[in-house]
Amino acid sequence: MKRSLWCAAMALVIGSASASSLLLDDVVYDTLYQYPPGIILKDGAEYDYVVVGAGAAGAAAASRLALKGFSVVLIEAGGDPDALSKIPMAAMGLLGSPIDWQYKTISNNVSCLSFQGKQCRFARGKCLGGSTSINYMLYTRGNRLDYDEMNIPGWRWKDLKPYFLRYEGLQIAKNYPPSSRIYHNTSGILKIEYFDDPRNPWQFRLVTGMKDLNVPFNKDLNGKNQIGVSKVAGYVYKGERMSTARAYLSRDDVKKALNVAKNAFCTGVIIDDNNVARGVTVIQGLLNVTVLARKEVILSAGAVGTPQILMLSGIGPDYHLKSLGIKVRKNLTVGDDMSDHVLPLIIVKVDKGHSIPQKLSPLIGRAAQLGQFLVAGDGPLASNGITDIVTLMNSDCYDYKNRKLYNNSTKCEYADLQIIAAYVDRSLVTVAKPLFKHAIGLNDDVVEQISKANEDYALIILSPVVLKPYSRGNIRLASADPTEQPAIFANYLGDSRDVDQMLKHIIVLEHLVEAPTFKKQNASILHLNLPECPSYEKSRVKYWRCYARSMTYAVYHAVGTCALQRVVNEKLQVYGVKNLRVADLSVMKKLVRGNTEAVSVAIGERLVDLIVDDLNKKTKCCPRAK
Repeated sequence: MKRSLWCAAMALVIGSASASSLLLDDVVYDTLYQYPPGIILKDGAEYDYVVVGAGAAGAAAASRLALKGFSVVLIEAGGDPDALSKIPMAAMGLLGSPIDWQYKTISNNVSCLSFQGKQCRFARGKCLGGSTSINYMLYTRGNRLDYDEMNIPGWRWKDLKPYFLRYEGLQIAKNYPPSSRIYHNTSGILKIEYFDDPRNPWQFRLVTGMKDLNVPFNKDLNGKNQIGVSKVAGYVYKGERMSTARAYLSRDDVKKALNVAKNAFCTGVIIDDNNVARGVTVIQGLLNVTVLARKEVILSAGAVGTPQILMLSGIGPDYHLKSLGIKVRKNLTVGDDMSDHVLPLIIVKVDKGHSIPQKLSPLIGRAAQLGQFLVAGDGPLASNGITDIVTLMNSDCYDYKNRKLYNNSTKCEYADLQIIAAYVDRSLVTVAKPLFKHAIGLNDDVVEQISKANEDYALIILSPVVLKPYSRGNIRLASADPTEQPAIFANYLGDSRDVDQMLKHIIVLEHLVEAPTFKKQNASILHLNLPECPSYEKSRVKYWRCYARSMTYAVYHAVGTCALQRVVNEKLQVYGVKNLRVADLSVMKKLVRGNTEAVSVAIGERLVDLIVDDLNKKTKCCPRAK
């Protein structure tokens, strides 16, 4: 679907036709003002640093390097983010849109069974800001143990904490307890605050519902303790999404210093006979150009794009590259050991709510919200629904008999379960069925069942995220053609222990729905009729285990495909190839207990210091002759 058509379709969902026109005109105008102009790459052009990928890490790294006086070009396969990207409430509509790479996983026949082709969607941002321009904007950093467990010099919590603080511009510090002060900064480049109030009573009910299970309220999941239910902060500022495109690339000083090439697709790294990276090859429109790096090439194309580029360049598993006729430059386990957060989608029927057609027909309800968003930057459209109510807990510390969470050991401080929620107005799925189907990827029968339930009830989609999955997948080239999408074998639930975890998490959600707060509202779980599964009434446990394999959903937090100490060293330099570094989530050996944008930006920030430190050592060691 073309970008203009996609914007129009999404606008009809979130607002009336007239107000939507106003919205798009206003935001598009502001977008042209905000983001940096693009350059047309010249064949043979030279820069000090060539950075590939303008996502979380790439935008941060390229901006910082340019501001230090280096000549830098940032190469991005996409263009500017869509106008709707700025509206927090429109997040779901960006999945599967033209600014999403629209990847799909290769089926392993044990997960995503109720999705089209038994394939999970694997969203990745294709625009300035990358996935920070299309994600749900939740700001969680994980637990300090996540970094200490990697046991890599320079990458423990004490090493990375300064980089989280460097970019953090927390606007709501006054709402946090005094114990949180040492964990936050208020003056950083990336503004962070609460989402606006969605005017939805289920936001409060989610909090009280978790309290029914003895889950404590935690004002700051990024503070001293990560356990509890919380209204989390998000990457939003004055009601709009705060992507890295907005935070870094739209700054006036950055726009003056940094060269940005948009709609420029990197097809490989140029490596000479001495295994030194000299530049990259790029397709921009009808042009095939070579861009050279005087100092280094930096790949920040993400956990999918970076291994794809490396393998196309001859860096990866030798047997795989040889099978495609690619000359092997360095035999490394590129693309291996990928892990990703995963969950089963649980549908809960709640109150009647308001029907979407009822609100749209008089062209008043949503139009007023749109006007409020445009004028004041607040209102329901500046919220992300109820998705900012997040619970983190260790399910091993949950008493399933007494239906209460306990915190009686050190282990209980480390979450293995994250619960997030999305509210769906009555009839929204019915009205926007094609968009819902396209964005989520479920098959027709399941979409029809959800749509049927949504005709009479508003829905809450509960997502119990497995934070420390055992399953591992990989990324491979589908062919030697760089324009062909890579083969993503995510292998979700390939290790049955992940299903065991999901079953425990689903039981917690059953208890939540049966607890006083939800019970008072006559909430009930929708037990979908899935042909491959026994009925819920016949065998509850077998049903849920099968359900987990059918309704598997990716969280788009993939890591590990170019991991530290396996593909890159502690300085993010690719083993065996000079002047080539990787800076994105692909270098993380393990998933964090939370969302991944925070650590990705920190990686970009850390890369700059690693580069500058190396340059300073060279200058100190070997001063130039007069």
